Amino acid sequence: MKKLALSGLLVIMLFGSALAHNGALSLYILDQTVLICNKDIGFLESAIISLYYIKDLGDDLGKAVEFKLLSSDPSGIFIGETWSTQITATLGDVDNGISLAASTCMGPGEDVVFIGDITVFYSNFTPTTFTVRVVDHPTTQPPGIFITLCDAGNTLQSVLGGTFVFNGSCNPGVQPTSWGAIKELYR
Repeated sequence: MKKLALSGLLVIMLFGSALAHNGALSLYILDQTVLICNKDIGFLESAIISLYYIKDLGDDLGKAVEFKLLSSDPSGIFIGETWSTQITATLGDVDNGISLAASTCMGPGEDVVFIGDITVFYSNFTPTTFTVRVVDHPTTQPPGIFITLCDAGNTLQSVLGGTFVFNGSCNPGVQPTSWGAIKELYR
């Protein structure tokens, strides 16, 4: 069932996005066979979001990832993580920058690789839209979001970071307009 869900995600990502990328650490909630990028959360509620490596046009995931999570609302705090059983070592925390390592390559030949679950607790009395983003690990030089490649040297590879939306939509807003109005923007 999980492979079917991940295959579905791959199809959605390949056909739902016009821009290809060289890999990303992305945040989703798995709902049966669909990966969802937004959820409603209320006062004193918690939600579990999952971190995945999405290969796209990038390289296979090697033995490590480095990143930081950032909540746009200080009321959305990270209260716990459960990492993939492949993860054998952690250094740091998701709030300040974390490095996760495995003893073997985590994603050889895989387009979507599960990294772990993060629990978010929300304490804002008046729920508002906020995001959780995968951002640069602050202590790496240069700062960035990194994976290692599945090669003998564990080469660092920079990847993109994803965004999860609480109490809002992760789909970009589109409003109807005319071709004349669009052309007017470029005069």
